[in-house]
Amino acid sequence: MMYTEVASLPFRKIYAIDFEYCGADGEIPNIVCMVIQNLRSGGVSRCWRDDLSEMRTPPFETGEDVAIVSYFAPAEVQSMLALGWDIDVSVIDLFAEFRCQTNGDPNVGRKSLVSALQLYGLEQFIPEEKDSMRDLILSGDPWSEAQRSAILDYCQQDVVALGPLLNAMLRHAPWSELQFNQALLRGRYMKAVGAMQHRGIPIDLGLLDKLNANWEDIKLNLIENVDAQYGVYVDGRFKEALFQSYLAREGIPWPRLDSGRLALDRNTFSNMSKRYPTVQPLHELRKTLGEFKLNNLAVGRDGRNRTLLSPLAAKTGRNQPSTTKFIFGPAKWIRGLIKPTEGSALAYCDWSSQEIAIAAALSDDDLLWAAYESGDPYIAFAIQAGLVPPGATKDTHKGIRNRCKSVVLGTNYGMSAYGVAQAAKIHELEAKALLQKHRETYRKFWAWAENNKDRGLLGLKLETCFGWPIQVTAGDVKANTFLNWPMQAHGAEMMRIASILAVERDIKLCAPIHDALLIEAPSDQIDSEVVRLKECMSEASEAVLGEGKVCRVDADIVRHPDRYMDEHGQQMWDQIMGLMDKTKG
Repeated sequence: MMYTEVASLPFRKIYAIDFEYCGADGEIPNIVCMVIQNLRSGGVSRCWRDDLSEMRTPPFETGEDVAIVSYFAPAEVQSMLALGWDIDVSVIDLFAEFRCQTNGDPNVGRKSLVSALQLYGLEQFIPEEKDSMRDLILSGDPWSEAQRSAILDYCQQDVVALGPLLNAMLRHAPWSELQFNQALLRGRYMKAVGAMQHRGIPIDLGLLDKLNANWEDIKLNLIENVDAQYGVYVDGRFKEALFQSYLAREGIPWPRLDSGRLALDRNTFSNMSKRYPTVQPLHELRKTLGEFKLNNLAVGRDGRNRTLLSPLAAKTGRNQPSTTKFIFGPAKWIRGLIKPTEGSALAYCDWSSQEIAIAAALSDDDLLWAAYESGDPYIAFAIQAGLVPPGATKDTHKGIRNRCKSVVLGTNYGMSAYGVAQAAKIHELEAKALLQKHRETYRKFWAWAENNKDRGLLGLKLETCFGWPIQVTAGDVKANTFLNWPMQAHGAEMMRIASILAVERDIKLCAPIHDALLIEAPSDQIDSEVVRLKECMSEASEAVLGEGKVCRVDADIVRHPDRYMDEHGQQMWDQIMGLMDKTKG
């Protein structure tokens, strides 16, 4: 037994494992080597790609009573799937556990293995040397014998660091039985992430190639077309002064920075385009020209979008995939490239009003839950607050419903009366009155929310039902963060559990997207697979919300030859397709 704390874990075998691989973005990993260490005996095995390619099963024992330890397990899972191996093992992901132990700590910036070793006072690697070796690996064949040996040494260096790291983590914060099970649950999710990253999302590769070939001409024409109603671009460049003039003409009160300049970041544009829909095309154009880079999409030669989903990267525990490599990045029109292969179909399944359901269930506010269960929590709030008669509907009282919607959604984010007034396009005094009605109607929710905020601001730990925590230095995070964190973090837990269930039940899960899951199946099976996925998502919601409380699930099915389309990106998609036809002509 090499490590006292590790030795106490209830597994028959425990292996530390790491793969090295290369290959272009979007491709299935091209495996270079693998190193494993038996954490009971200390024995190390090194396997080069030639040997690995001939193995039909892993060169280590498997089963539920066997655990593999890694740092960012999705990479290992993807590698094993690329080799065609069945992965019947438990997973302890030290990246996930490092994030869990340090989430919110302002003194822990990076999330790398080097950072984890440093935090626990263990021997560290020289980052420059790691970068140099990664460059060598990514350069691909041919490697000399000396280079092969160096690559294996580099891989082994990572592996032999995992045992001491796990031991130090357990010594620092010993696992109770509950915490042990929560760690295994996070490990199961990282396995699911690896499976999703391996599968990827089907992309219309032919159309993508045509877009790339004509992109520069399309962009110039796109600016001209969209800017016709704004007049804010000169020589293809956005001009703040001209945008300010447009806002003045339209009477749009745009947020400003402390310096007095307009706030032009993506979040501000996103929020303002919801309040003022006339700004939406400009917002979509800026995303298309700015953050979005068409040729950065990670699409393999087989037409699948594969990229790191970056699980547990956000403080809420949500995924944070690349905004440029992932097809579900900020530019919504590009999602029209998602297209099922011949004979196949896709289904996009999302929880309906997930955050309202979470807020109602966790605060144990019966009135708020009744509003959620009604199917229209906005008109339900209006009725419960006495703002409309009991028989009111969204058709009979559209105006007040829209105002109540701004309040109900805004409270989950700690929105002020000014923010609600801007969102609902009403006077601030009316917004204050509606917020007060919300407080009076949902007293239990507000008591729960204010308690969360107070705990967070005092530097006390907040934690989800499955153990994802946040703890920050008092004053490090805005108060509103703690109002919304429980909803976001429990939503992430719901997503993780649903993903686990789906993958373990052999549903072909392509990707998680915030509060939705994308699956793939043969066209004649997609309806039954949607039923199965809805069962997974319902089970996941009940696991988070409590017995008897289930979050509704909606589903949109797309069959070949149709393509997926986000309604918010449809207008931009139509414009770009029209411009491409003209360019080709």
